[in-house]
Amino acid sequence: MSLRQLRWLISKQFFISWGVVFAALIGLLAALATLFPQVRLNLYTSLFVVGLSALFGAGYAFRENRPVPLPSTDELVPEPFSSTRRLIAHCSTTREVVLQVNSLAKRVYPGVRPLPPDRYEQWLMINGNILLALMNANSEVIGYFDIFPLQPEFFNFFLSGQFGEHDIRREHILAPGQARFAKRLYLGGIAVADPSSARGKRHASILVWSLLKYLQNFYCAPCDRELYAEAVTVEGERLLKRFNFRLVSPARGRKDSYPLYASQLSEDLINHALSEIPDWSRICSLGWESDTPKQMKRKRQHVR
Repeated sequence: MSLRQLRWLISKQFFISWGVVFAALIGLLAALATLFPQVRLNLYTSLFVVGLSALFGAGYAFRENRPVPLPSTDELVPEPFSSTRRLIAHCSTTREVVLQVNSLAKRVYPGVRPLPPDRYEQWLMINGNILLALMNANSEVIGYFDIFPLQPEFFNFFLSGQFGEHDIRREHILAPGQARFAKRLYLGGIAVADPSSARGKRHASILVWSLLKYLQNFYCAPCDRELYAEAVTVEGERLLKRFNFRLVSPARGRKDSYPLYASQLSEDLINHALSEIPDWSRICSLGWESDTPKQMKRKRQHVR
C-alpha cells in the first residue's frame, strides 16, 4: 500500500463515511432487538455483529471516497473524440420529432401540462421555424426550444395574463414572412435530456448557443424586437436573469401562473451572450447553414 493510499485511509472524510454507516447499522440492529425481545444474542454473536457492521462501513467508505486519478470520461471529452460533427440543431416539422419533444417536455417539466402534439403540428403548418430540435447521431431529440411569433392582439392578452400558452391557436401564429416584422417573440420552452448529468449540462450549453445563433439567423435583421419567456422553473428563472431579462409580469394573476420576463434583442446583447459560452460549431451543425441553394430558394418563396 502506497503512502498516499495510507493517508487517505486515515483521512477525516473516510472516518466520517465509515462512522455514519456503522452508526446506522448499529441503530438498525438495536431497533430490531427492541421489536423482538425474545431473540437473545450471546457475547460472541454480539461482537460478531458489531465487527461485521464495522467491516461493512469500512467497505462503503472505501468505495465512496477512494481517490480517482481523473474525472469521468463524460467530463473530460465533450463528445466522441472525432472531427465529425455528432449533433445537429435544426428546425423540424415532422411528427416523430414533435412526439419526441412532447415526451422530453413531460420528463423535464413533470408538473407542467405539455402542449398537445396535434395542435402543435397545426402551428408548424403555419410556420415551420417555430421548433428547433437538438438531435444526436441516432436521430434522438436530446434538447429543444420553441419560439413563437404571435399575432399582436393575442400577444397583448398574453402579456396581460388573460391568456396562457394553451390558448394559442393556429390563427395566432405568424407565418415566416409576417414574423420577420414581429416586434415581440415568445420563447415557449427550452429543455435538455438528463440536465443534471455532465453530458446534459454540456448539451444545455450547446442548446443556448443554438438559440443565440437561431435568433441571429431568423430575427436579427435588424434586432429590433423583444423576446419574452415565462420562468417555469427556478433554473429557468436563473438563466433568464443571467441574460439580463427583466420581470414584466409577476406570476400572481396570470393564467399560466408563472412570472413573465422580457429582454430587448440587440446584436450587442447576442454577441455578448455568445462570448459567455463556448463556440460549439465543431461539435454541432446548424440546420439552416447546411441548406442547399435549392432549399434556401424554396424557403424564400415560402416567406413571400
